Amino acid sequence: MRIAVIGDTHGRITGICRALAKNPPDHLIHTGDFYADACKIAETLNRPFHAVSGNCDAKKDGPAELLLKLAGRRIYVVHGHQYGVKKNLNNIYYRGQEMEADIVIFGHTHVPFCEKLGELWLLNPGSASRPRLTKLGRYICLNVEEQAINPEICKIKP
Repeated sequence: MRIAVIGDTHGRITGICRALAKNPPDHLIHTGDFYADACKIAETLNRPFHAVSGNCDAKKDGPAELLLKLAGRRIYVVHGHQYGVKKNLNNIYYRGQEMEADIVIFGHTHVPFCEKLGELWLLNPGSASRPRLTKLGRYICLNVEEQAINPEICKIKP
């Protein structure tokens, strides 16, 4: 299963829609900020999606966290501000372990991150529209199978 992991779009979705339309994923996951963008992107691409609310979303927009089972893997999705991800990843790592996740997906920092710690993948797509430390937006192309997890940070070309 090919999953596009996006987040922190903040109302600017043209670039990510253009990038994903070239090779549409099977599924979308949005890490929050703005939840409504996830709905619009999924509708534009006609793809199923899951999304959480971030600190810039109204509390009623979507859930604060999700535990998904996709392609035989447990995927924990949260925006990340609740776990202080701008300071360090300890709290979100331990939350992922508590949730017995294979993959933890989070946002909030606007900086992409992709690392396997022990048996747990920690993935942050960065921001599709307001990146930090770079000029180009980013997202993650995540290939998930029962036998393998293969994430790749992808650039959104202008």
